[in-house]
Amino acid sequence: MNSGRTKTILVVEDNQAMNSAICDILEMSDFHVLTASDGVEGLDIMQQQRPDLVLCDIMMPRMDGYALLQHTRSDEQLRTVPFIFLTARSSAQDRRQAKRIGIEDYLIKPVDSQDLLLAISNVLRREEYAISQAEKQVDRLRSEIVSALQHEFRTPLTFILGYAELLAESPPESVDIETLRSSAAAILEGGRRLQDMIEKFLLLADMQHRQELPDSVTAVDTLVLLAELAQHFDSEARKAGLNFSLTSEMDHTSILAEPAYVRIAIERLIENAIYYRREKSSRIDLSVVAIEGYLGLQVADDGRGIPAQELAALRNPFAQIDRGNRVAPGAGLGLALVNTVARLHGGYLQIESEVGQGSAFTLWLPRPIGDVQNG
Repeated sequence: MNSGRTKTILVVEDNQAMNSAICDILEMSDFHVLTASDGVEGLDIMQQQRPDLVLCDIMMPRMDGYALLQHTRSDEQLRTVPFIFLTARSSAQDRRQAKRIGIEDYLIKPVDSQDLLLAISNVLRREEYAISQAEKQVDRLRSEIVSALQHEFRTPLTFILGYAELLAESPPESVDIETLRSSAAAILEGGRRLQDMIEKFLLLADMQHRQELPDSVTAVDTLVLLAELAQHFDSEARKAGLNFSLTSEMDHTSILAEPAYVRIAIERLIENAIYYRREKSSRIDLSVVAIEGYLGLQVADDGRGIPAQELAALRNPFAQIDRGNRVAPGAGLGLALVNTVARLHGGYLQIESEVGQGSAFTLWLPRPIGDVQNG
């Protein structure tokens, strides 16, 4: 791995012999090593000196690995620190849960020193790549905006200018009330489409610059939020032949989040569920789900579904399904916005889909500290 700065790794392990052995391996490989005997000590060290990576046991006294991860994901300064779990818990369920909540790797004790170093090298390399990509994102976004202007902005602008010119050039006596109404409706539609795209561009550009959330983070009751959005989109959904359902598998549904960001993210997912429906589609299921330390806002539908090869790319700006054959407007910013909201909160956008059956989008966000045991 090529880097001009010595990487700092925090080892959190309650077994002293194992802790010392891991530290020796890392120091011999020229890493700067910090060490802690449990999650409480590890969190205290992290708050004083931010490591590049945490190598963490799961089962520990006072605070286990999942609780430590939860604390860091709830801290704006620490939420993006990568974790590798090093543990004796080797079941497939443990592995799936760790991966699901954003663990970069999951190693089983006893681990070979070369396997350990390889896992660390891969995680740090991915982090460096992600940082370099983020630095290039703004420049790419500018060039893509210019390209999108030629396609996505011209269509609504044509509506506006075309109908405005029609009204301006028509003799007053030839413009009846129906012509006036249809022209005004077309101008309004074009203006709203332009406004929607411009707001998405500006919001995404602002989010791409951010490494942490704004100061407006507060408690958000996700079940109440989903209910409000179901009501907001109810008329549009019914016109499309769709009905909302709303469920929660837990009593405590609050998170600490930026309310406007989370609301925008779920709005985009609901809009996609309405737009990408099939003739047989009949439902949009909104739900609050939970896993260890995380709460998920899920929007599921029985729409067209997404081909497996296109899932990863949809998180990027301007990516759309079958864009070449699309006739309806859209700049492909919806899921990019949702993915960025997830990143800023230390969460993750999970996408599950099957062509011809539907999709489920889950925005996983960290639950408040102290709430995990209550859910």
